Amino acid sequence: MDTEHGRGIISTYTREPMKQTYQMYFGRNTPAGEYVTDDAWESFRDVLSMTFMSYTIQDVEGAWKGVQEDTKLVTVTTKYREKVNDVCQAYVNLFNQDAVGLLISEPMTFVTKESEIY
Repeated sequence: MDTEHGRGIISTYTREPMKQTYQMYFGRNTPAGEYVTDDAWESFRDVLSMTFMSYTIQDVEGAWKGVQEDTKLVTVTTKYREKVNDVCQAYVNLFNQDAVGLLISEPMTFVTKESEIY
């Protein structure tokens, strides 16, 4: 507690891993010239739902090795980096991908409704 300044500050030190925000870029073209169909993506989405309680999916355009492709951008905030890696590796293996793009940043914060005080 920060008693010098009269504020009740709780230490943020913790032994638990710190949450981070992960953006996973899942390209829909395959090296064999095929395309990850909507049905195939929806099946893979089950992996996301079983792994993470909350996530966001966006349809974006990208390019890999100079070829434009439809891409699914999945954003999740978690302290479980290994789960993120497992999901990326599952996509690589399932759809014979060269790679999944992964951007790691500070954790997302949330604005929530303030509790009413009676």
